[in-house]
This record gives sequence, C-alpha cells and structure tokens, in this order.
Amino acid sequence: MKGEVPMSGQPKRVGVSDVAKRADVSIGTVSNYLNYPDRVSDTLKAKIKAAIDELGYVPRQSKASQQRAVSNGLIGYVMTDIEHSLFTDIFEGIQEVCEDNDMQVIGANASSDAVRQSELVQMFVRIGCSGIILSTVMDSANDVDAARAAGVRIVLVDHAAPMSDVPTSCILEDNQMVGQMAVEELVRGGCTRLAFVAHSFDYQSVQDRYAGVRRAVERYRGTVSLELIDAHGLMVEDGYEVGRELVRRIQDGREIPDGVVAASDHLGIGVIRALSDDGHLRVPDDVCVIGCEGVRISHTAPVEMTTIDAPGADIGRKAMIELLDAIENPAAYVSSVTMLQPRLHRRSSTR
Repeated sequence: MKGEVPMSGQPKRVGVSDVAKRADVSIGTVSNYLNYPDRVSDTLKAKIKAAIDELGYVPRQSKASQQRAVSNGLIGYVMTDIEHSLFTDIFEGIQEVCEDNDMQVIGANASSDAVRQSELVQMFVRIGCSGIILSTVMDSANDVDAARAAGVRIVLVDHAAPMSDVPTSCILEDNQMVGQMAVEELVRGGCTRLAFVAHSFDYQSVQDRYAGVRRAVERYRGTVSLELIDAHGLMVEDGYEVGRELVRRIQDGREIPDGVVAASDHLGIGVIRALSDDGHLRVPDDVCVIGCEGVRISHTAPVEMTTIDAPGADIGRKAMIELLDAIENPAAYVSSVTMLQPRLHRRSSTR
C-alpha cells in the first residue's frame, strides 16, 4: 500500500506514479511505455493506456521541453552516506527518470554530517541546479528554506517533512511497517523473546522501526516480550559486541533473546558473526536474526541474513517525478508524504 497525504486543499496533479498505481505496474514500466514502448508487452500497454485514459494523465513531454529552454536540466542529489546501498539505489532511480527526460543528476555524499549536508545544498543552489533531492541526515528545515528562498525546488527522501512553512514533498519507506514485518517474521518462526538492537535514535528511520516493532509486539501481549539493546553504534563491529554479550549471558546462565531485530543490516551481520565465531549459539536454531534495510552486503554474514528490503530505486524514481512536477508546475506544488512499502527477503538466519 502506498499513501499520499496532501497538506493543503489544492488538487494534486496526476503523475506517472498515479498511473502506475492504477495500472498495477512499476513506475519504470510506465516510463518505458511513454518513452520506449517497444520494451512493454501489449498486455501491459493496454493496462497503462486504460489507466491514463481513466485518470486524464497528460504526459509532460511538451511542458518539459518548454521548461528546458529556461533550465539547465541539472539536478543535485545529496545522499546521507554513499557507503549505504540504499542511497546508491535511490541515485539509480533518480538517474533513470533524468535520462528519460534529457536531464543530468550530480550526486554528492554528506557522509552523515549535517554541516556538510547544508554546504552541499548551498553548492547546488550556487551552481544553478533546477532542483535538489535531499536524503537528509537530520531535520532539514534550514536547508529546505534556503533552497526554496533561492527559487530551487527541493524534494526530501528517507525523511518526513521538517518543521517548515515551505511546501515540501517527501518520499520515504514505511519504516514502521519494516518493524512490524520483522516481528511477524520472527514470531512466525517460533520466537517469543525479542530484542531490538539499535543506536542513533536521532535517525527518523530508527525511531520509526522501533515504533513498528513495539506496535507489533503489543499485539502479542503476554506471549512475546521485547528488550531494547543499545549497540552504541550502527556498524558491524557494534553488532559483534552485542553478539559477544549474548554469548556471555548464556555462559552465565542468563536468559537471552531468541529473536533479534537489527536496526541496521550491519548490526545484524555483526551479531551473526559473533555467534558463529563462538559456537555456543547457532543461527537460526537458537537465535534468529533479521535486518531492516536490505543493503548489498547482507549476504556476507556466515549465515545469510533475512532482511526487510527498502525500495530504494522506486524511492528515487518517485522523488524525481515529484521534483519534475514541482519544477514544471510551481503554482500547483503542495506538501505531500508518499510512503513506499518494504519487501521481505527471507534467507537462512530465520526459521
């Protein structure tokens, strides 16, 4: 399910994402229908055409060509951390839509530094980008205000709208659903003592995943327990220390969780490595482990880790389409929040 929440009474312009939803196909398939019809089967063409006719969608090609006469066709993308594959997946989705519209995207890495993030936004404003897509480190009201004050449209990804009077479009994964899906997967496998392993609750995604975990556990009140474990970081080595602590607990005769929800995949991989290195506890026989991101290193653990995968490329496509709408139709631009749903990727670390 995908929800879009208008924040004013103004009507929202029908976009490619609306056509995709009505036709029950991906945004990329609609883009191919409009730009490379030979790549789309006759069956899907019929479904997409019916959706276009029903919604009254008007392709933006003519408007885009007019816009490019006064635009340099350059988009800036500020990513939180280039080492995290979610943000490179988002980049690929942005790039796909840019190529379909004869535009170019420049990606820049904020390295999880809020000051650097602001500097990069200002740089993209100075070089005259037509728009900016911002994967924000923290609440970004100042960056949104600065871009819009300079007449540059901005769309946020992986973060909800900051406290700002400026209309802002936000595209993000439903991270509360991530937490709920992780709990359901563990409970399905027979786990009853769960732990949420996390750090950096300043990150909105971590907050939301924890909220989803708590909500799901509440439904099993009396039969499923929940422990919060602070890993003091989000990297593999931090998860490794958590795994070692679980081993120490079992050696001391103390109870341990039989299901671990790792706020980051790196944490989950660290937990699995520690348990595998020691040998006292087996994954998934004694402890099941599930990650919340679906990063590209998830398969590198000694036991391949089950993950809840983020729809990174779809986030990027949707963000770029929203940005095009904002650039081409500034008077009709309204604040909105689009939630894209995660997907379960079951591997060997859960039962």
